[in-house]
Amino acid sequence: MTSPRRRNHVTLRDIARAADVSYQTVSLVVNDKPGVSQETRKRVRKLIAELDYRPNHVARMLSTNRSRMLELFLVDVSYGGRLADTVKNMANAAKRNGYSLLVSETDAEGLAAAVESARSRLVDGVVLYAPRLTMDDDELRARFGDLPVLRRDFVPGSRLPWVGFDQVHATRLALEHLIDLGHTRIAAIAPEVGILNGHWRTTSFRTVLLEHGLTPAHMVWGDYSIGSGYDAAKELLAAGETFTAVVIGTDNMALGAMHAVREAGLRVPDDLSVVSYDNTEFAAYLEPPLTTVDFSFGQQDEVAVNYLLELLESPDAAVHQRVLTPSLVVRKSAGPPRAGPPRASPPRAGAPRAGTPAVDVSRGTTERG
Repeated sequence: MTSPRRRNHVTLRDIARAADVSYQTVSLVVNDKPGVSQETRKRVRKLIAELDYRPNHVARMLSTNRSRMLELFLVDVSYGGRLADTVKNMANAAKRNGYSLLVSETDAEGLAAAVESARSRLVDGVVLYAPRLTMDDDELRARFGDLPVLRRDFVPGSRLPWVGFDQVHATRLALEHLIDLGHTRIAAIAPEVGILNGHWRTTSFRTVLLEHGLTPAHMVWGDYSIGSGYDAAKELLAAGETFTAVVIGTDNMALGAMHAVREAGLRVPDDLSVVSYDNTEFAAYLEPPLTTVDFSFGQQDEVAVNYLLELLESPDAAVHQRVLTPSLVVRKSAGPPRAGPPRASPPRAGAPRAGTPAVDVSRGTTERG
């Protein structure tokens, strides 16, 4: 008597004999390839279900030299809600293409060991999410060897394949929106510069203002958290420098900063305009709703996986970088200064333009020049 467990060991040749077709025909059906009539395809699929055929992934891997597994490396990444979304987005993108996604966490020192572990699992390629990693291309290539790798970061200057949102353009969107409203004294609560996005947002803040003939107002830093935004805003307001608008490095920091602004007796945007980055879910529900730069992170995650799969299919193809373009979501946290024509000539460093109101941060009031 045949054991019921036998059904778990059905092979393609068993299916072929039962369907009275060739092994090659069954293989085409299993791999969803053309060249089989609809009637035959339907009969073969019915037998596959009835006989409980299970693909032998080891045999397939040996015959194709592919495991159909990708791995996401998280290197020195702080946890947050968007990280869970990133993992889910990439896993779904991989699944749609017939791949599985593994996830590993490490730091820069443990990267070499992580690569060796990935090799032992026979993964086909790696998506590297390492927002603090400044390792040069040659060293990174040496670490990964012949294991395909793609970075999910904005890394201008890198010759490796990467997918990232243009952080310089993002800052330009935020600042030029404020400049178009008439602001000439713009301060910043900058994100941590040890993170790549924070570095580019901070350096481009100065560059874009100088392009417009403006002198950057006071700048303080936060660490991406709500609390750091609150503390940074209090430090900014206590610095005694006049400004009419502030660009804040993340929506989380903006949430804390706007609370500190209210505590100081100031109103957004009447006394101080605020623009931020990320367009998090809560940004539309703040009071007032937050004007913020939108990064479609789901798009970035999907493009990263798809591009890596393209590299696997065409390993000799020319490598390039995929730069994604952010957009500005205009809400109600930024408005024009209370008086004076827009786009006036820039003031002296540290001095408000005559006729334009400026926040006197030392007293928490609004005065006219």
